Amino acid sequence: MHKDVPPKSSIPETAASGGVPSWLAALLLLLIPVIFFFRPGFFFYEDDWTALIQMVENPFWRYLATPNGEQWFPVFQFLYYGLVKIGGEHYYLFVLVNCLGTGVTAFQLYLFFRRHWLPAPALTLTLLYAGMALHHAIAWNAFYLCYLLSLGFFLGALLLTDDYLRSPSAARLVAIGICSLFSILSHNYTLLALPALPLYALLVGRSEGRPACLLGITVGLAYLPFVWGYFTFAGVAAASSLNHVILSKLPGLDFLLHLPAGAFLSPFLYFFWGHFHFPVYALVLGSVLLAACLAVIWFKGTASERRLALWALLFNALPFLLISLARYQRPAGQAFVARYGVFTLVGALLLMGTAWGILARRFPGDRRFKALSLGLLAWFFLAQVLSLPLWRARYLEAARASVLVYQQLGGGTSAAMIPPEIFAKFCPPLHPSLSGSQVEAIRRFLESGQKAPSSGKAPP
Repeated sequence: MHKDVPPKSSIPETAASGGVPSWLAALLLLLIPVIFFFRPGFFFYEDDWTALIQMVENPFWRYLATPNGEQWFPVFQFLYYGLVKIGGEHYYLFVLVNCLGTGVTAFQLYLFFRRHWLPAPALTLTLLYAGMALHHAIAWNAFYLCYLLSLGFFLGALLLTDDYLRSPSAARLVAIGICSLFSILSHNYTLLALPALPLYALLVGRSEGRPACLLGITVGLAYLPFVWGYFTFAGVAAASSLNHVILSKLPGLDFLLHLPAGAFLSPFLYFFWGHFHFPVYALVLGSVLLAACLAVIWFKGTASERRLALWALLFNALPFLLISLARYQRPAGQAFVARYGVFTLVGALLLMGTAWGILARRFPGDRRFKALSLGLLAWFFLAQVLSLPLWRARYLEAARASVLVYQQLGGGTSAAMIPPEIFAKFCPPLHPSLSGSQVEAIRRFLESGQKAPSSGKAPP
């Protein structure tokens, strides 16, 4: 065996072993988010308006280079611009795109799980991922396509990294570098997640020497165009736009609480209740499940399973080092917001699936273990179904306010004449406020790509 290729046994060959055909798994994972989350009645909201203001007030190429808060992500802005020109005021098209994008990332996750587990647990946990209620945060907010793109490109890089460890090639390295760069140019969430790729080679693939080194160099090269672009077009002012002392003051206790809460605890709470206003039992049971998974893997797992668990923790923690640094000064609940969960659920499911595999191996055929597993899965599924209407009611209320203000501002009504509680739902205080002239410019922009312009009717 070539010295640069890791031992074949270091990465389990389960991807080709029976189970549901890949095309059927892909179809299921595409359909579930559409069935669960595709609904009419939503409208532009929060970050959507910030992006629309930038589109109408800047020439196209300047818009691509303009930061959005502390973020600089021209790949997303390029794609989002095209979608807005196609979709216009037909917001359901954006919802459909985000639902299908959720299904695509779920299928990528399934392919990754198949590299480590048998087909049944891989598909079961991926189906759970695809139906988690927290995906509402992506599906019903058009702008948050940026998170799907970032996660999708990262998972693509991860799958290519796994392939590279089995069969190294220059073409795979180039593809890993492109996916890595596109991931951080789609959303900066994965900026500190990229080192997880060479760490995967070291911890999971047990790669030594040249392959791991080349992966590290590839990831390092992906940073160069981002760093140049960020400091050229965004700069220090953007980096400190939310945390004004981020470059001059060491983080305190709030940062140390925000990091583990968001990276480790939050996704386990979402298993027991799909809304981030968690009941006490979700806090307790989520904490117990996290601790139990870690204990089972540490005390009963093999060395390779412990390494996979360590990598899962790093996968969740690395990006949150930056997220927490920028956001820890906000209320503590901000660490638990749903949009981060589409990333942190990956690490949580890796821990849960690995622990389940260890217990299944130790208790083969045990009916009590099977009953407990099925009971937990039923609870997880029911928690998502019961909490999703709460999210939908909240978003529809905001959508009604958004359409109302959009129509009134576009019709010449002064913002001062609109009730503050309605205007706050249209565009919360942390986001730029819109004037009547801006809304009129946005309306013309949205209608310019439509053969039959929508009237922006209020949702039912």
